[in-house]
Amino acid sequence: MSSIYHFTSVDALLGMLKDFSTENRNLKMWATSAMFLNDPSEYGYGKEVSRNLLREIEDELEIDETERLSNLMYSDAMKRFFAQFEKDSSSIPTAIYDSIPYVMSFSLESDSLPMWTSYGKNGNGIAIGINREALEKYLDSLDDNKTFTIRNCHYGFDSNEWLAIKNSIKYQYELMLQTANGGDEGTVFAKQMDIIRLLNNQLSPFIKHEGYRHEQEVKCKVYKAKEIKFRESRGSLIPYVEVDIPISCIEKIIIGPTADAERTQISLEILMRSRNIDSNIKIVPSKIPYRG
Repeated sequence: MSSIYHFTSVDALLGMLKDFSTENRNLKMWATSAMFLNDPSEYGYGKEVSRNLLREIEDELEIDETERLSNLMYSDAMKRFFAQFEKDSSSIPTAIYDSIPYVMSFSLESDSLPMWTSYGKNGNGIAIGINREALEKYLDSLDDNKTFTIRNCHYGFDSNEWLAIKNSIKYQYELMLQTANGGDEGTVFAKQMDIIRLLNNQLSPFIKHEGYRHEQEVKCKVYKAKEIKFRESRGSLIPYVEVDIPISCIEKIIIGPTADAERTQISLEILMRSRNIDSNIKIVPSKIPYRG
């Protein structure tokens, strides 16, 4: 049984419980638009790594430079195609925005000083431990169209998992080449779009720079967002969606290393009892000696 952790503040936990009741046993967590994450360069880095992977595959397949899909991915011709697609669409908001995912961030780390200082109120926050299998099972039950995707981020490119991804994309590329031999242009173009979508939507968002390996991030991507809400941050409007997380998925709450652990634990226990929340949720202090 594996767990993932969401580093946040006690105040944020209160917000998650705002609609919690006997009838509604869910926390409300926020998934932020990928266009408005803290690090705007993150997605661009992932796209560049994906493109380099495609080039590596094309080298292995000895694809002529003039026929390489990697050259088409971000070409002016491709940009013009999508611009025209959006212009011709009968539902421009759907064409533009439905493909943009919303993101919830978790970590495989449960008690990490860099995580506390960056995301846990400099040690005064909490880390909410969630049963990953239970969460994935619940999210899968909501939508047959796989609206939710939970994956570990990639920081290096020499793992067995990365090799499996590369082989999968290579297989799709080979299928496209087979289709190109005698296939009509429309079918070939559809195959090309499938590969580009695979890279841009299913791989790029989960790639992070090696310098962030300590975060051991697990991302939950939310696609086809329905009710989009907004919050203010530093003078900007940030789009987000609320995602229900069953309280039954919560296993543990870890109190940050600079918080008054004893008083915070008591107050959290009172909060749990007042909301009639299962006492099986463990509330424990961080083991890190840190004053902040």
